Amino acid sequence: MKISLARMTLIIMAVCASSSVRSTTAPFTLTLEPGENAVKPGSELKVYVTLRNSSNRAIYMSVGSGDVDYAIEVHDSRGRPAPDTDFARKLKERAYYSSDSVFTLQPGESLPKTPLIVTKFYDLSRPGKYLIQANRAIPKELGGGVVKSNFITITVTN
Repeated sequence: MKISLARMTLIIMAVCASSSVRSTTAPFTLTLEPGENAVKPGSELKVYVTLRNSSNRAIYMSVGSGDVDYAIEVHDSRGRPAPDTDFARKLKERAYYSSDSVFTLQPGESLPKTPLIVTKFYDLSRPGKYLIQANRAIPKELGGGVVKSNFITITVTN
Protein backbone atom coordinates (compact mmCIF):
# COMPACT_ATOMS: atom_id res chain seq x y z
CA MET A 1 0.00 0.00 0.00
CA LYS A 2 1.46 3.35 -1.04
CA ILE A 3 0.94 6.43 1.08
CA SER A 4 1.44 9.83 -0.47
CA LEU A 5 3.94 12.24 1.04
CA ALA A 6 1.12 14.69 1.81
CA ARG A 7 -0.89 12.02 3.65
CA MET A 8 2.20 10.88 5.58
CA THR A 9 2.89 14.49 6.56
CA LEU A 10 -0.63 14.79 7.97
CA ILE A 11 -0.29 11.51 9.89
CA ILE A 12 3.06 12.49 11.40
CA MET A 13 1.78 15.98 12.26
CA ALA A 14 -1.26 14.52 14.03
CA VAL A 15 0.86 12.12 16.08
CA CYS A 16 3.37 14.84 16.99
CA ALA A 17 0.67 17.35 17.89
CA SER A 18 -0.96 14.88 20.26
CA SER A 19 2.31 14.19 22.07
CA SER A 20 3.87 17.64 22.25
CA VAL A 21 3.16 21.00 23.78
CA ARG A 22 1.18 23.28 21.51
CA SER A 23 2.84 26.56 20.57
CA THR A 24 -0.05 28.56 22.11
CA THR A 25 0.96 27.34 25.59
CA ALA A 26 4.70 27.04 25.06
CA PRO A 27 7.00 29.94 25.96
CA PHE A 28 8.74 29.75 22.58
CA THR A 29 8.27 28.58 19.02
CA LEU A 30 10.68 26.90 16.63
CA THR A 31 10.80 27.62 12.91
CA LEU A 32 12.77 25.30 10.65
CA GLU A 33 14.08 26.43 7.24
CA PRO A 34 15.97 24.44 4.62
CA GLY A 35 19.45 25.43 3.54
CA GLU A 36 18.65 23.77 0.23
CA ASN A 37 15.54 21.96 -0.96
CA ALA A 38 17.48 19.27 -2.82
CA VAL A 39 20.87 17.63 -2.25
CA LYS A 40 22.87 14.78 -3.77
CA PRO A 41 23.41 11.53 -1.82
CA GLY A 42 26.47 11.89 0.40
CA SER A 43 26.27 15.71 0.45
CA GLU A 44 26.01 17.70 3.65
CA LEU A 45 22.45 18.76 4.40
CA LYS A 46 22.10 21.84 6.59
CA VAL A 47 18.87 23.29 7.95
CA TYR A 48 18.32 26.34 10.15
CA VAL A 49 16.19 26.62 13.27
CA THR A 50 15.03 29.87 14.86
CA LEU A 51 13.79 30.00 18.45
CA ARG A 52 11.37 32.88 19.15
CA ASN A 53 9.95 33.96 22.51
CA SER A 54 6.18 33.60 22.06
CA SER A 55 5.33 34.40 25.67
CA ASN A 56 4.38 37.76 27.14
CA ARG A 57 7.42 37.87 29.47
CA ALA A 58 11.20 37.69 29.26
CA ILE A 59 12.60 34.17 29.16
CA TYR A 60 16.12 32.90 29.70
CA MET A 61 17.47 30.29 27.30
CA SER A 62 20.80 28.50 27.45
CA VAL A 63 22.57 28.23 24.14
CA GLY A 64 25.31 25.78 23.35
CA SER A 65 25.82 23.56 20.39
CA GLY A 66 22.90 22.82 18.09
CA ASP A 67 23.97 19.19 18.48
CA VAL A 68 22.68 19.12 22.05
CA ASP A 69 20.19 22.00 22.16
CA TYR A 70 17.94 20.61 19.42
CA ALA A 71 16.84 17.15 18.39
CA ILE A 72 16.11 16.43 14.75
CA GLU A 73 13.60 13.89 13.47
CA VAL A 74 13.82 12.64 9.88
CA HIS A 75 11.39 10.31 8.13
CA ASP A 76 11.35 9.05 4.56
CA SER A 77 8.30 9.34 2.29
CA ARG A 78 6.90 6.10 3.76
CA GLY A 79 7.10 7.47 7.31
CA ARG A 80 10.07 5.32 8.31
CA PRO A 81 12.78 6.95 10.43
CA ALA A 82 16.00 7.62 8.54
CA PRO A 83 18.93 5.54 9.81
CA ASP A 84 21.17 7.11 12.45
CA THR A 85 24.81 7.83 11.69
CA ASP A 86 27.59 6.54 13.98
CA PHE A 87 27.88 10.07 15.40
CA ALA A 88 24.17 10.08 16.36
CA ARG A 89 24.41 6.69 18.03
CA LYS A 90 27.42 7.82 20.08
CA LEU A 91 25.72 11.11 21.02
CA LYS A 92 22.71 9.23 22.39
CA GLU A 93 25.02 7.20 24.64
CA ARG A 94 26.71 10.12 26.38
CA ALA A 95 25.49 12.60 28.96
CA TYR A 96 24.03 15.96 28.01
CA TYR A 97 26.16 18.98 28.81
CA SER A 98 24.57 22.39 28.94
CA SER A 99 26.14 25.64 27.89
CA ASP A 100 27.12 28.50 30.14
CA SER A 101 25.79 30.97 27.57
CA VAL A 102 22.37 32.24 28.55
CA PHE A 103 20.32 34.66 26.50
CA THR A 104 17.48 36.81 27.74
CA LEU A 105 14.74 37.01 25.15
CA GLN A 106 12.07 39.65 25.47
CA PRO A 107 8.58 38.86 24.13
CA GLY A 108 8.78 38.52 20.34
CA GLU A 109 12.60 38.34 20.25
CA SER A 110 14.46 35.46 18.60
CA LEU A 111 17.80 33.76 19.01
CA PRO A 112 20.04 33.92 15.94
CA LYS A 113 19.35 31.16 13.40
CA THR A 114 21.12 27.99 14.43
CA PRO A 115 22.50 25.75 11.71
CA LEU A 116 21.87 22.03 12.15
CA ILE A 117 23.70 19.54 9.96
CA VAL A 118 21.11 16.83 9.39
CA THR A 119 23.54 14.44 7.71
CA LYS A 120 25.69 14.49 10.84
CA PHE A 121 22.85 12.58 12.54
CA TYR A 122 21.07 10.74 9.72
CA ASP A 123 22.20 8.68 6.75
CA LEU A 124 20.46 10.25 3.76
CA SER A 125 22.37 8.35 1.11
CA ARG A 126 19.20 6.92 -0.45
CA PRO A 127 17.44 9.15 -2.98
CA GLY A 128 13.93 10.23 -2.05
CA LYS A 129 11.90 12.80 -0.14
CA TYR A 130 12.49 13.27 3.58
CA LEU A 131 10.37 15.06 6.19
CA ILE A 132 12.42 16.90 8.79
CA GLN A 133 11.39 18.45 12.08
CA ALA A 134 13.38 19.90 14.98
CA ASN A 135 12.41 19.96 18.62
CA ARG A 136 13.74 21.38 21.85
CA ALA A 137 12.96 20.70 25.47
CA ILE A 138 11.26 23.44 27.43
CA PRO A 139 13.29 24.15 30.59
CA LYS A 140 11.56 22.96 33.78
CA GLU A 141 11.46 26.52 35.11
CA LEU A 142 9.36 27.45 32.06
CA GLY A 143 6.92 24.57 32.53
CA GLY A 144 8.71 21.60 30.93
CA GLY A 145 7.67 19.65 27.86
CA VAL A 146 8.84 19.83 24.27
CA VAL A 147 8.31 22.32 21.45
CA LYS A 148 8.35 21.00 17.89
CA SER A 149 9.05 23.00 14.76
CA ASN A 150 7.23 22.99 11.48
CA PHE A 151 8.02 20.21 8.98
CA ILE A 152 10.15 20.78 5.92
CA THR A 153 10.63 18.44 2.98
CA ILE A 154 14.04 17.82 1.44
CA THR A 155 14.71 15.79 -1.68
CA VAL A 156 17.82 13.66 -2.08
CA THR A 157 18.40 13.28 -5.82
CA ASN A 158 20.84 11.31 -7.92
